[in-house]
Amino acid sequence: MYAQPKALASYSRMANTESNPLKQVVMLYDGAIKFLNLTADNIEAGDLVAKGEHSNRALDILNYLQSILDFEKGEAVAASLDNLYRSVINLILKASAALDAVLMRKAADFLIPVRDAWETNARTAITPEASLNMQAA
Repeated sequence: MYAQPKALASYSRMANTESNPLKQVVMLYDGAIKFLNLTADNIEAGDLVAKGEHSNRALDILNYLQSILDFEKGEAVAASLDNLYRSVINLILKASAALDAVLMRKAADFLIPVRDAWETNARTAITPEASLNMQAA
């Protein structure tokens, strides 16, 4: 759908230096949450240009996360994440059209528990590097 989402460009340098794919996902969630909260701030300030830019960045990130779901391996989890992304995207579009900052923050709030779960997994997962270090010990 999107060749190279603009929102991902700002994270590409950091993501390329991060070898843990789970941490990369956490960074994407952080970006989406940040851009949704900025969009809410922009709505309250009446800055519609910035609102459009920030909401588009959040949408780009969510569309990217949705596009990389692996339904074969992820099965029910992938389906649940797909439903979450669809719901949050619809909420963003509704909030954006209505210029509703509260609804925009609610969209961000829906992502926080999932982001936190990814962060927990990233902290507790055994990376290939850690596995090699354990074997060497």
